[in-house]
Amino acid sequence: MPAGGARLAVARPSRTPPAAPTVVRPRPRRHLGLVPPPLPRRTLIVSSFVLPHSGVMEQFVDAASTLLTERGWDVRVVACRPDLGPAAADITLPTLYLPPGSWPLPVGGWRALWREIGRADVVLANGAHNLLPILATLVAHVRRRKVIFVLHGSGAPLTTRSLRYHRVLRAVFDRLIVRRTLRRSHPISLSQAGIPGARKRYGVEAAHFSYPLRDLPPATPRTLDPDEPLSIVWAGRLDRENNPLHAVEVVERLRRHRDATLHVYGTGGLDDRLAELAADRPWLQLGGQLTWSEVQDAQDASHLSLSTSLGDATEIAILEPLARGIPVVSTQVGDALLHYTDTALHLFCVAPAEAQAAAFAILRLVTSYSRYRDLFAENAQVLRNRHRGGAQRLSMLLETAAFGEPAERVAAGTRPRASRSPAIAEELST
Repeated sequence: MPAGGARLAVARPSRTPPAAPTVVRPRPRRHLGLVPPPLPRRTLIVSSFVLPHSGVMEQFVDAASTLLTERGWDVRVVACRPDLGPAAADITLPTLYLPPGSWPLPVGGWRALWREIGRADVVLANGAHNLLPILATLVAHVRRRKVIFVLHGSGAPLTTRSLRYHRVLRAVFDRLIVRRTLRRSHPISLSQAGIPGARKRYGVEAAHFSYPLRDLPPATPRTLDPDEPLSIVWAGRLDRENNPLHAVEVVERLRRHRDATLHVYGTGGLDDRLAELAADRPWLQLGGQLTWSEVQDAQDASHLSLSTSLGDATEIAILEPLARGIPVVSTQVGDALLHYTDTALHLFCVAPAEAQAAAFAILRLVTSYSRYRDLFAENAQVLRNRHRGGAQRLSMLLETAAFGEPAERVAAGTRPRASRSPAIAEELST
């Protein structure tokens, strides 16, 4: 014990609790407002023929594919496999081509067709004259996919076929197969002339849908000197319906009064016959098959375009040059006269197979070329206004069929259930 009796102080642990550690809480993250990306809208276009096979149906497939892709659609194309050469399609089915006229009969590829229809939200069947779009419509009905069926014809009697039994077979095909198939789809007509035709020929009510024009290049201003030779362009499928032989007769009559050159572009069953005519007619020049942009350039470089069709409905062969302001002389079939919105231009839409009337119309045009060129330019503006927004309406039409309402009114990232009765006619009327 220490001296003096002093006690040693023993250190005791403090009972004061230690200070709590500082907790650094993370700041709440700002809500970035991210939403799931919209699901792709998927459409399948089914057409027996596609480019480079030339015709209105093929041009529609190319235009629709381009315009829908630009608007966010995932577009796939199924077509018949041609005998030779390529086809502008994602899938081609093995096909036999039956005479007369090389009618396409698909003979295989059914699994591919079933798979492609199953992955699509909506099917766009193109053309009622061939079997593949019909088969695709029936498969789509089984797989519960909506079908927009595009009708191209006017319903006019088939007068250009060489064999009577072929016309009989076509009538049986229309009545027993096409009529029943169209009732399982939403038929639309790209021409006003096709509406009564669909009613009479197929027994269905088709909604009118204006042809969706692509962005057309402006026409180059052009004049015509009094002694300058005329440059005339004819472009289309070289078959009896489009009647290119009649164009040769028209220009032959015209050359009795005015020097002119006829440039014919396209391929088809009349290739050999036209080659025979061109052998002793240096003014008849055959240019073969051209791309769409090359046709636009050829029409722009000419003084006028000539159409001699006997039974077309939409008349896209004259609609595109007219929408650019290029003068056109055509036959009065389908919607042709409707494309001449100014009554002063109606004299350039003549009766079919009237070579003298067509030659006289061309002479009237060249005698006042500058004046009529101005009228065609004004007519072009009316046509462009009429067909403006056609691509957007086509997109909305498919969305209405697939989802029940246009996709821009549907929450992003969701797939609504398709309406059992989509208001297709109401969408078309807007």
